[in-house]
Order: sequence, then C-alpha cells, then structure tokens
Amino acid sequence: MKWSGQRMRNEWMEIFSQEGYRFCKVKPEETGVFYKYYEEGFHLVMFIDGTNGYLPTMGQLQVMQERVQELFYHPVGRLQDFPEGFPVYHVELLTILLTNQSENAKQLCSEGKNIWIYDQDRKQLIIYENQPGDFWGLKNRIEQMDVQQNRQTSAPAAAKRSIMQLPFVTGLIAIANILVYIILSFGGATEDAFYMASRGAMYPEFLTINHQWWRLLTAMFLHFGVAHLMNNMVIFCCVGSRLEKYIGHWKMAVVYFAAGIGGGLLSYIMMLLSGDYAVSGGASGAVFGVIGGLLWVVIYHRGKLEGMTTKGILIMIVLSLYFGFTSTGVDNWCHVGGMLCGFLATLILYHGKRQKY
Repeated sequence: MKWSGQRMRNEWMEIFSQEGYRFCKVKPEETGVFYKYYEEGFHLVMFIDGTNGYLPTMGQLQVMQERVQELFYHPVGRLQDFPEGFPVYHVELLTILLTNQSENAKQLCSEGKNIWIYDQDRKQLIIYENQPGDFWGLKNRIEQMDVQQNRQTSAPAAAKRSIMQLPFVTGLIAIANILVYIILSFGGATEDAFYMASRGAMYPEFLTINHQWWRLLTAMFLHFGVAHLMNNMVIFCCVGSRLEKYIGHWKMAVVYFAAGIGGGLLSYIMMLLSGDYAVSGGASGAVFGVIGGLLWVVIYHRGKLEGMTTKGILIMIVLSLYFGFTSTGVDNWCHVGGMLCGFLATLILYHGKRQKY
C-alpha cells in the first residue's frame, strides 16, 4: 500500500498490530489489508488511501472487496506464512477510505456495505447510519487515536495562542513610562512643574503660541513623582491587560494613544475656556480611556463578561471622577476626555463574538 505519510502509516500500523492484525499488500498500490485469523476465519480491514486524490468507483470498490474476500477464503499458497490445514469458514471485511474530502466518499457509503470514512484533515472517523457501528472494537481504538492526534496538533497551536494573548502592548507602554520617569529623575525634580514643562509636559501657551502640538503625546509619558507614576501604571496594567486580551494588540495601542491625546486636547480646551492654566502630564487620560474601552466591551457582551458588569465599571468610573473633582491638582477634564475617546475608539474598533449565556 502506498501511504501518503510515514506518520500516518505508523499510527495505523500500531493500532492494528496491538490488536493482533498483520499487513498484506494488494493491488492497486493505494490499497492494503490488515488481517487477523480468528475462530476459523478472518477479520479483514481493507484500507484505500485517497489522500492523494485516488477514489475508486462503486464498481471498482465492489471488485476489490470480492477479490480480497476470495483471497482470504483460499489463503494457502497465496497468503505469506499461512500454514496448511487451517480451515476458513468465514471472512468479515471492513473497508476504510482514507481521504481529505469526505464528501466525495459519501456516495460510496450510501451504495456500498461495510464502509467507514476517515477524514485525514479533520482527524475524524465518519460512520454513516447504514454502515456497521463497530468492527470488533476497532471504532474505540481509532477514536482514541483521533483524540491523541488532536491533542498533539492542538498543543503547539494552544501554546502559540497563549503567547499571542500576552499583553505585549500593555507591558511595553508601562515599561516606556517607567523608563521615561527614571531618565527624567536623573535630570531634575519630577515634581517641579517648570522642569517637567521643559521636558515635554503640556501647557496651553506652548500649544497656542508655539504650536507645539506634539506635547499632547509626550505629556502622556511624564509623571509628577513616584506616587503619580505607580498609581497610573498599577491601574493601567490591571485594566489594560484585560482590554488587550479582548480587542487585540494593535487596537489596544490605538485606544491608548487616542484616549491620551483626546484627553490632553479636552484638558487644553477647558483651560483656554476657564483661563486656569496649569502644567499637566501623565498617563491618566489614557488609563481612563482604557477603562472606557473596557466599558464598551462589557456593554457589547450584554453587560456581563468574565466577572465584570456594566454596573460595576460605571461605579468605578463615577467614583474615580468624583474623587478627582473633589481633589486638588488633578486634571479631571483629561480624565473625562480620555474616557470618552477610549470608549468611542473601542466602539469603532471592536466587533468580537458575543458571549452566550
């Protein structure tokens, strides 16, 4: 028999050898027979390898089955190592079609007898209702092989999926914020507004007069002291890792920067309107944007997702904004703008499969 793959050959050989079968080559080359002498007769399993496109017609298959049965009814001198004097009173034959296109082989099953299909691509045994449900316990052995193959196939894929689901973007952004803070701390006092403004923090006149709009981006990575940095990064890593898991890596990056820039822009506008200017910086606008994005994801999943609820996230947002507006030195409009931009960006980008309950 001409097998399409050595691994496939070994797997089938192992099953049948453990069940006491031996192998016999027959024609055509895509065909082979496993046989076992049992209670003055033979159990036969004829394999037809159609994985390379070969598939007999119904007439050809019937001729092949008849010839194989005739061979084993009269094996002496024709079957290697079969001794004389052993009677053969019955021959039971099962045909297994190995194929990559099980639908093409379906017609043979509808017209023929004792035929199973094994879909090599899906690693699945297919037995139609008009065919025998088992053949001397082989069904269970083949299905056990299917399970093992699927585990071997799925293990690398599962490992790859696990790696791809790691929150790379969240981690890189957090590391970038920490590195920027460490570098700035060697050059001056990170709690000094003048020093931070000279290093890229946002101040309305720098944008209005000098047109330094790039400060909307750089200000996202500047933090006023260790406490400011740690508060933002701890919250960001908690919510960011979850959002990135749901929406993916590049969408996470888009949401983060859209929220950070959007929050900074609303803060700039509100300072112009109020006339109350201040040097501002930090990732809190982007962090609120990530929370807003997470809010949309939960809403999209009908208000409940892996222990999170719409109500729970809304309570967290309201409390955070409340403490911000009742405290001093907090850029609350940056938080509001970031949350709104993050929510809208996620609404546009995320269209995942909804959870079923």
